[in-house]
Amino acid sequence: MEIRQALLWSGLLMGSQATDTLTTAVDRARGAVEAMPITSRLLEVGGVALLWTFKLMIVASAAAALLAAAQMVRQDQRRSQITFRVCLIAVQAVTIGLAAVSVSNLALMTSI
Repeated sequence: MEIRQALLWSGLLMGSQATDTLTTAVDRARGAVEAMPITSRLLEVGGVALLWTFKLMIVASAAAALLAAAQMVRQDQRRSQITFRVCLIAVQAVTIGLAAVSVSNLALMTSI
């Protein structure tokens, strides 16, 4: 059960990162300014490709942590259950937050 949850939420995180990257790229092409300093710097230095690579590394790290904790839960490690739940809640919160950011970016697109 935990492994399926880890895979599901890792996939959803990947989708929300992709949507955020796409809407950010389109907004910038239309003249919007990126408000996040790290994202802005990544876009200045390497463009959308560097931003996407960075986001892929974040998703891979989160997925690896979730899957490792899920595997330990299957081995009946009590502390791993707590670790898995905390990691899962963090990934869920970030995924939902990125979905909200993407909706905000879409609203910005329509106003430009």
